[in-house]
Amino acid sequence: MKTYIIILSSILILSLFTQCGSAQKFDNETPFNISKAYYQDWVGGKPGSNGIIITIEIPSIISNEIILDSVFFRRKMSKLSIEASDQKQIATANFSKNIFTARDIIMNSDPRKEMANKAPDVTITFPFELTDSECVISYFVKNKKHYYKLTNIKKTKTIYYP
Repeated sequence: MKTYIIILSSILILSLFTQCGSAQKFDNETPFNISKAYYQDWVGGKPGSNGIIITIEIPSIISNEIILDSVFFRRKMSKLSIEASDQKQIATANFSKNIFTARDIIMNSDPRKEMANKAPDVTITFPFELTDSECVISYFVKNKKHYYKLTNIKKTKTIYYP
């Protein structure tokens, strides 16, 4: 009887730990069509101002029950912005790599005066293992979050802003 309880409790504990380590599940298909997905570098007129824009073209207007949320790409996450035109929607996400950031840092021998300094940004753990040509779209269907992985995203020409 004691052996039976030990085996049963071991199975229960193992099943609990296997659920903790499971990765995000991707949907095999989306409730909306994607006609084209591509990314392009952009360079701004200000030194150090650059980034990547991901564009996802949806050939029809999607239902109000579906809300496009975010894109995960190259270990970063960005919210999607949606534009509708001529019975299609275009979703874009901007990943800025702005290396020029003016920060006012207070340096003083009195530590109380340095308390006004902003704490550095902490990198969060990225939930997906992706190659450089893959991204993950998150979206909601009836308030339930879903993930879809896009592969072989093509790079197009760089945009140069004045």
